[in-house]
Amino acid sequence: MVVVLVASMYILFLAIDAVLDRRKRSLRAAETQARHAKLREATPRFAAGYALPEDLHFHQGHTWLHWVSPEEAYVGVDDFGRRLIGTDSRVTPPNRGSWVHQGEHAAKVQHEGREVHLLSPVSGEVVGVNPELKNDPSLINKDSYGRGWIFKIRAADLHQQISNLLSGSLAQRWMEDTRDRFQRQLMMASGSVIQDGGVPVDDVASQLDAAQWQQLAGQFFELQNSSSAD
Repeated sequence: MVVVLVASMYILFLAIDAVLDRRKRSLRAAETQARHAKLREATPRFAAGYALPEDLHFHQGHTWLHWVSPEEAYVGVDDFGRRLIGTDSRVTPPNRGSWVHQGEHAAKVQHEGREVHLLSPVSGEVVGVNPELKNDPSLINKDSYGRGWIFKIRAADLHQQISNLLSGSLAQRWMEDTRDRFQRQLMMASGSVIQDGGVPVDDVASQLDAAQWQQLAGQFFELQNSSSAD
């Protein structure tokens, strides 16, 4: 009888602990979502005509990282990247539970039968993917820094990895250089898809054929050398 009682109490404690753990994870997820949502309320900073929110860190493959807790961050594509992706492309995030590596393939972008990859800004475990993108892929183009986030990542050494990313004045100078390189590549690829003031149209992909898009996307997302791009 005593053994049964002890076993029952043990099972009860395990059940309570599991419930508390789920509640704790749920509260933590809600807190990180709220921190990320506040990003949309901030007045964006612009560099070379592109929005660059101050609270983000940027990878040169045009993905951003929003650090929302000591070990967790949201990942998405920047303002330059969402213009190149366009409105008719589809972004497939990495699988939840998978491991991605800094500077290596993470999400996949498909456009008119062609595809390229977005690089992960940091290494870590994918602990969440954006469920809204499946039903509304255009969120990336409409709200790339907010509801258009792609996946959520967890890593114990985020603070160290972030030192390899760009922010502040470094991010501004990088984006200015990106604009200049992009304009040259656009002129060679399609003549011109530049608006007055030198800022590319919102949907650059719609102005290019599939081969031109893949070449440019490969250069700026996957950091391919222009001379070796297909």
